[in-house]
Amino acid sequence: MKHPASLSRYALGLWFLGLSALGFLRWWLMIGRDAASTRPTDAMLWLVGSIVMAAIGLLALWRSR
Repeated sequence: MKHPASLSRYALGLWFLGLSALGFLRWWLMIGRDAASTRPTDAMLWLVGSIVMAAIGLLALWRSR
């Protein structure tokens, strides 16, 4: 009989997804606050970093199944 998966198996993937969610939030706040005066390089770094963290998190979740 197979035991149900505990949440600890998915902890690393969920941690990366949480970090990416915070990065997306930071990106959204940078864009919404000063769209005209925000340096586009900073905003793009937050966006790209969040996408990479989300991909790592999803990969970690997929591998822990």
